Amino acid sequence: MAFKTIDDIEREKHNEKRERMKGEISEDINEVIGNVFGKQRKKQKFSIFSFLIKSLLIIFLIILSINLVLGNIWLLRFFIKSLFLS
Repeated sequence: MAFKTIDDIEREKHNEKRERMKGEISEDINEVIGNVFGKQRKKQKFSIFSFLIKSLLIIFLIILSINLVLGNIWLLRFFIKSLFLS
């Protein structure tokens, strides 16, 4: 069994006090930096509903872009045929 002396107890108290001060100082620094640069947003939990909405939006945009490209090609062919056949 190890015996603790008064010096060991004082050293432990001193170390605990230093760790507590470090924690308080780091919290203060983080608060000041957050106020200067804007507070960081907390990460939101990933929900299935938001994933579903985002995926449907992406699919809609892909279909819209394909429709625009293919529709423009079809219209170009149609007008070229009508210009040369008339």
